[in-house]
Amino acid sequence: MKRPPVFLSTLLLGLTVVAGAQASSGTVSQAIKFVLAQDLIKSTTVDGKTTEQVVLGPKTVLPNDILREEVTVTNVSGKTLNQVFVGIPVPKGTEFSGQATPSTDRWKLLYSIDNGKTYAATPTRTVTVTENGKSVTKVVAAPVNTYTNVRWTLATLKKDESLKLSFRVKIK
Repeated sequence: MKRPPVFLSTLLLGLTVVAGAQASSGTVSQAIKFVLAQDLIKSTTVDGKTTEQVVLGPKTVLPNDILREEVTVTNVSGKTLNQVFVGIPVPKGTEFSGQATPSTDRWKLLYSIDNGKTYAATPTRTVTVTENGKSVTKVVAAPVNTYTNVRWTLATLKKDESLKLSFRVKIK
């Protein structure tokens, strides 16, 4: 059955940006500028070679389409900021695909499976399974499609510096 397109206005993001030193003074909104973008990623395979085409700001998407959620974070404070947290929820109607701007020596990437209450590099969940006829409780890695939030912790964001951070989601 063919499903109707999803209008991107229903997938709007909520973004959190907090700079450690500025958080208590209430100047975060004046210290950091951010721009959100949702772009469609179309993959095409020709002669065994896969290429990607980016469709900027598509008006509609279909189930199973892949979107790139990208935030550009710019320090407009006039000074270096330390411990900047950039968090983005996985939009409703989508699921995290497993691809994101990876951790580097400048920032750490973490994920949440509980709507941003806790974060980990590899979130875990507790499951009960039957082994040899006995019920056993185990802690296992949560499937990536259960991730609800993505967060980067930037060690520093230099004066006037801009960074692009992104992750991909699949339309349900």
